[in-house]
Amino acid sequence: MCIEEVQGRNCLTDFHGMSLTRDKVYSLMRKWHTLIEAHADVKTTDGYVVRLFVIAFTKRRADQVKTNCYAQSAQIRKIRKKMVEIMTKEAGTVQLRELVKKLIPESIGKEIEKQTQGIFP
Repeated sequence: MCIEEVQGRNCLTDFHGMSLTRDKVYSLMRKWHTLIEAHADVKTTDGYVVRLFVIAFTKRRADQVKTNCYAQSAQIRKIRKKMVEIMTKEAGTVQLRELVKKLIPESIGKEIEKQTQGIFP
């Protein structure tokens, strides 16, 4: 957020971006897991073009004996396609203000996890 104008006790702000720091991203990554990245340029209903990036990781099951949990390349392609599809559907139907409100509680991320559960368990 950047402050554009001050009116008395109120500050008018403009959205300039939202990102994770490098150390936060590195703390999410784990050895022996597959990293899946996707990005999409989405136009919101109020005319803004937003570039969204999503990072996903494979998850070990509770009863899994092996130490690694790699996804096959076909599974990665299906997951990436589903991630882009959900991003464009969720972000293309709302205004920028509502999109930021969706990104903060990670509702889009939870939807992606729920939809891709059948591709990689």
